[in-house]
Amino acid sequence: MERERYVGVSGVMLKPDVYLALGISGQIQHMVGALGSQTILAVNKDKNAPIFQYVDYGLVGDINKVLPALIQAMKA
Repeated sequence: MERERYVGVSGVMLKPDVYLALGISGQIQHMVGALGSQTILAVNKDKNAPIFQYVDYGLVGDINKVLPALIQAMKA
């Protein structure tokens, strides 16, 4: 990928209102670029993933199952 698509130390620093991290482990190199986010939401199947130390809201689960359910709930 091009550098402009990287988030973190080697790329982009984000400052969105909401950052939705799907399947992101949360290594510090990545999180440096995401910590400017107003609200961080994460879905990861590893309950011990480092990303859960930084999130405002976290779901432990497989994104292939959780994401369709979230999309369906948002349509309702």
